[in-house]
Formats: sequence, C-alpha cells, structure tokens
Amino acid sequence: MALRPVTVTQLNEYIGRIIGTDPLLAAVVVKGEISNLKYHSTGHVYFSIVDAASKIACFLNRSIAETMTYPLEDGMEVTITGQVNVFSKNGSYSIYVKHIDREGAGALAAAFEEMKNKLCKEGLFDQKYKKPIPKFPKKVGIVTSSTGAAVEDILKILKTRNNMVDISIFPVLVQGPAAAGDISAMIDYINENYDDIDTLIVGRGGGSADDLWAFNEEAVARSIFRSRIPIISAVGHEIDFTISDLVADLRAETPTAAAQLAVPDVRELADTADSMYENLYVHLTNKVMYNRLRVDNLIKELASDVHRRLDKCSSQLENALLVLEENNPVKILESGFSVITDESDRVIDSVNELRVDGNYRITLKDGFADCVITEIGSDSDG
Repeated sequence: MALRPVTVTQLNEYIGRIIGTDPLLAAVVVKGEISNLKYHSTGHVYFSIVDAASKIACFLNRSIAETMTYPLEDGMEVTITGQVNVFSKNGSYSIYVKHIDREGAGALAAAFEEMKNKLCKEGLFDQKYKKPIPKFPKKVGIVTSSTGAAVEDILKILKTRNNMVDISIFPVLVQGPAAAGDISAMIDYINENYDDIDTLIVGRGGGSADDLWAFNEEAVARSIFRSRIPIISAVGHEIDFTISDLVADLRAETPTAAAQLAVPDVRELADTADSMYENLYVHLTNKVMYNRLRVDNLIKELASDVHRRLDKCSSQLENALLVLEENNPVKILESGFSVITDESDRVIDSVNELRVDGNYRITLKDGFADCVITEIGSDSDG
C-alpha cells in the first residue's frame, strides 16, 4: 500500500514535535568552540558551536545575553545548556541556549574562590604583612620564563628607566602541572641564597585561565608570603587577577608595569633634582634678599636708637653741667662768701666745731688766709 504523501511543512512540523518532546533534547549540554559569532542589533546573539567535524547553530536570547559578565568571542571554548528546536521554514535545527559557560571557567572559578577564601582566613592577604618596595634598589630579580615577551618587556623597561640597577633572571616554568612547584622552589631558593637582591618580580605574560593557573596554586602563594624579599606580582594582562597578586607586596597590571614599579626612572630623577635645585636656588636667593633687608632695617633702627640715646645722654649731661655750675663753690665765693677748713681740710659749718688757738684756713674767691682762733662767740652772746 502506497504511503500518502505529506507536505514539506507537515514533515518539518512532525520532526519538530518529535524533537520537542524528547527529554534529552529538551535539556542538552554541548561542549565545543564558538564560530560565526554575531551580535544582532536586536540584542540577540547568533553563533555556531563546532568541533573538529561538525557544527550546530545556536541562538542566545537578548535577556540571557545581557546578564553575562564576559563577551563571547570566536574560538572561545564553551559549554552550553539549552533546548534543541526545529525551524520548520527551512528544515534546520538549532540549540536555544539557556546557559553558557567558558570551558573550564566554572571549575576554575570555584577553585580560585576556594583557595582565596582559605588563604584570606589565614591572613596571607593582610595589608600589615605587605613589605614596602625599595625606592632605589641596587639589584632586581626576575622569576619568569626565560623566553617569551614578558621577560623581554621587563628587561627593556628596566634598562631604559635605570641602567644602574643590576638584573638577575631566574628562569622557571610558568604553565603546566610542574610550574607551581618550580616557581615556589625558585622563590625559596632566591631568599636562601641571594642576600643582595632588593626586589623580586614574579610573573608571566598573558594567557588563558589554564595558562595562568600556576599563579593560583597554594605553594606559590605561600612562597611569596614567606619571602623576606619584597615581591611584585606581574601575571597576565590588566583584566587577569591571581592569588599571587593578592599575596604579593605589590600587584602590577602587566610585566611592563612591574618593571616601571620596580625601579625609578633616572631621567625623571634628574629632572626632579634640577627642579629641586632651581627651587632651592630661588628660595635661598629670596631668603638672602629678605634677610639683607632685615639687616638693613635693623642697622637703621639701631643707628636711630643710638642717636636717640646719645641725644638723651647729651641732654642729661647738659642739665648736670648746669646744676654743677649753679652749685659750684667758686660761684658762692664770688658772691662774697668764704669757706673755713681745719687742718684736715674739713669744712667748718658751725662755731661749735671751732676751738680756741686752733689753726684754720679761710678760703675766699681770690685766695686764702691761715689764722688762729683767739675767741669764739655766738649770736646768742649779744
């Protein structure tokens, strides 16, 4: 018996109902790589998820896309959860995406948070343990891969900024299962054997979360924490953040930034010194001028004060001379008075001090006369 033909639409709708009622296809989880990514003007996102041999079209609704904390990119490894739908118009099927994770990001994020919480409770991130980075180091150590852009960038910046600083490179693995142990052992080794290193830069260039994971390992964190040498952590790019960044004494956004933080720029120091010299010269010049004006004013004030004092003393002297002149005994004698003195030149001012037959001298304005007292009387004798 011949089968009754159906329309194309009917067939597609039938297939859609079969797929739509399949419990496995209603909540499928697929792992693959994003391809042909397109952010539509409506806010919806269209892309394909592919592996080495196949691809499946995917649709991400705007409401879900707006809640994502990171942008999707072509080539990104993801794990998506969604429902398989059939588009009856052209007979194609696609996955209606309900949730999307970067491959491994969920597990890595959980491990990162677990390690961060553990070390935070132990105090490894406390600011009180942070050592200051020396402002003028004599020797800087670099713990990183011996090859790659990171070490070249660090060396270039260090030599450009300050060619008087010695640099030692300590090569280590920076990714892979053995990297954390290698980095940790090297930090401990440097602390035990290099007393002359002032600052350590520990890090690497950018990469995926897996590539940077060694710097989230507990062994590396504890080596950084117990290091007596101040450590600058320089892992990945600006957006990358690791446990090493939290434990280190200082976090640099990039290896290049770490080199800039590790040493001062000698040209900037020279400019600063010149500026300080100029400011000091101007300050001292102004100070000398100010003090010179003060000295001149003090000299004028002192001279004026001396003149005032001399004038005062001169006036007092003139007054004293007038008094002396007015009380000069010679003037008294010139007025007709005389002075009687005894043999000891003591002035006699009363008859009670005279004695009969005593020798006395009478001094007048133009001479003297010696005499002997023959009689003594008083006004009361009448």
